[in-house]
Amino acid sequence: MKVQRENRGVTGAYSVIQGFFWMSFAAVMGFSSVYLLGCGLTSSQVGLVLAVSGIGAFIIQPVLAGYADQPRALSLKWIVLILCGLAFLMSVLLFAVYQKSALLTGVFYGCCAVFLQLLMPFINSLGTEVISQGIRLNWGLARGIGSVAYAMLSYVMGILTARAGIIAVPAGIMAGYGLLIAGVWVYPFCRKREGEGKKETEKETPGRALSPVAFLRKYPRFAAVLGGTVLLYASHVLLNNFLYQIIQSKGGGSPDVGFVMSLCAWVELPPMFLFSYMLKKAGSDVWYRLCGVFMAVKAVASLLAPSMSVYYLVQVLQLAGWGLIAIAPVYYVNQVIGAEDAIKGQAYMGMSYTVATVLASLAGGWLIDVAGVSVMLAVASFAGVAGAMVVIMFTERIQS
Repeated sequence: MKVQRENRGVTGAYSVIQGFFWMSFAAVMGFSSVYLLGCGLTSSQVGLVLAVSGIGAFIIQPVLAGYADQPRALSLKWIVLILCGLAFLMSVLLFAVYQKSALLTGVFYGCCAVFLQLLMPFINSLGTEVISQGIRLNWGLARGIGSVAYAMLSYVMGILTARAGIIAVPAGIMAGYGLLIAGVWVYPFCRKREGEGKKETEKETPGRALSPVAFLRKYPRFAAVLGGTVLLYASHVLLNNFLYQIIQSKGGGSPDVGFVMSLCAWVELPPMFLFSYMLKKAGSDVWYRLCGVFMAVKAVASLLAPSMSVYYLVQVLQLAGWGLIAIAPVYYVNQVIGAEDAIKGQAYMGMSYTVATVLASLAGGWLIDVAGVSVMLAVASFAGVAGAMVVIMFTERIQS
């Protein structure tokens, strides 16, 4: 009974962390255009801020992950706390320069976005490390709580920005990061894994970080899967970041944007909540392949949808698309990557989303301006289909 209570407590504590992290994600990424445009930046400058933040995260992530996997590094919990503290400091500075300097606003907002992207793989690792220690943690349930928190804060922030103005955005970012610090602080995290000796770990990682090239050579099939995942994420980002333009091309308007976003958020919850049960039926590799198929199908269906009514129906594909890719890769990485490289594996998976965001953000707007929404959707469809094929071919079979 004592162990069961402890397990429930760990799942609850980790759910709090996921909830506060995705609240921060909603505040930073969901309202970036609303805030930055309101502070005097142009649409091109908004895209540049987000792209540069993605590039910054891409450069820092492998270095930080390599350090975290070393035996003498700070514990994962302390690394997350330091990143959260720096992110909170950036949000305070962002609040302080409100309506004073467009340049500083862009800089501090970009820093908030950098730390957000840096945190994602380490937040995931806080859960997978506990699972590796033999403690039962319902990762899917915790991630589902994160999606619920994202949907709720998005709704509240929409009301607050309408009533109080865009000052609500940096205030929301500060609140999200502050609560995340508190959630991580009380999280019962143990550094060592059961059955792992320090000497054994030191033999596998003799005091220096594994370089990105060495890591990818060590796990060649995982490297290919990362490439396919970048394509899947790029397809997803193109559909999400340019949702308003897509809806306009289908005959809809701005009210439909909120409805589609809300519909997607709720549709993706069932696989998150049920993923622990689903793993008893099939390994994480099966669900990983399946999510690639559904993400590709959704992109193609979005291209072919002739009207808003059909486009609404297309969003049901979110159930086995984003609803699975938000969870399955986390379990997959923890099963195919060695314990000595576990944090690096999660970091590289997080980087795949960062790379996709940079590429899709820069290319999507240009494609729409030059060739139209249909061409952009065709590119998203090609990326989705190609990514699904790569993931299906190279994902390793997990022995259940």
